[in-house]
Amino acid sequence: MKRKRGKGGKGMPELLIHVAVPLFVLILAGVEPKKALPLALLGAIPDADVLFHIHRSMSHSALVILAPCIPAIIFTHFKAKRYFNDAVIATLVLLSHPFMDMFTGLTPILWPAFNKSVFITAEMTANMNDISNLHLLFNLKLAPVVFYPTADVDAPIFTSEGVAACAILLASSLFKICNDRSRWRNRRFILIK
Repeated sequence: MKRKRGKGGKGMPELLIHVAVPLFVLILAGVEPKKALPLALLGAIPDADVLFHIHRSMSHSALVILAPCIPAIIFTHFKAKRYFNDAVIATLVLLSHPFMDMFTGLTPILWPAFNKSVFITAEMTANMNDISNLHLLFNLKLAPVVFYPTADVDAPIFTSEGVAACAILLASSLFKICNDRSRWRNRRFILIK
């Protein structure tokens, strides 16, 4: 079954990618896996707009995402310092979703301040018969923001490419976690001796 393509784009990143990429980045940054997983799951929230039969709606705007997040960050900074880092990380994970979507189709990333959806294409291809013949494509497409209802959204939860990418990210994350724990154990044994 072929995936439907969005207006002005190549489809949408699968839900798995919206969670796996933040999870990998958080683990790489040293966030404990028990904390990283729930934070990474926030990366799927902007796609909740499909429940209302509108995809890439205002939930894909960085400004709309920041509206509740900035007060939460300020509040945690002054009143609940132990949650400050979590508030900042949660905001960045939420923002990662429209950022990734912007590379696969028109996304209202700055709506309502900028009434244009943005689609960025960045590709490099080569003819394998003539490696010196590289083709670089960078394109910025702008189109008026239109939130149109959809009767049917064929949204990929995961694809073969996404599963492969996630397996690599997961394997490297597990390696980092095991390596970090091994180093910690080795230091602990040295201190005990």
